[in-house]
Amino acid sequence: MFHVIAAMAEFERELIRERVNAGLAKARRKGIKLGRPRLRRDHDKQAKTIRRMRSDGQSYRQIATALGRSVSDVYRIATA
Repeated sequence: MFHVIAAMAEFERELIRERVNAGLAKARRKGIKLGRPRLRRDHDKQAKTIRRMRSDGQSYRQIATALGRSVSDVYRIATA
């Protein structure tokens, strides 16, 4: 009995997955941007600061802490 219930749940999960993927594909075809928009906070002004701090030998984590940004944010700006 449990095997039959598990098989039905797996089948239903696969149907949900197909519907979600079809919806995402339709949105992409329509040109809708998916995901959360990036925040742009003083990007240009802080880019110079980040590059200067990197050239002074500070780590990405130290820079992120000093500027109140995420480490990935600092890395992306520094390598752009």
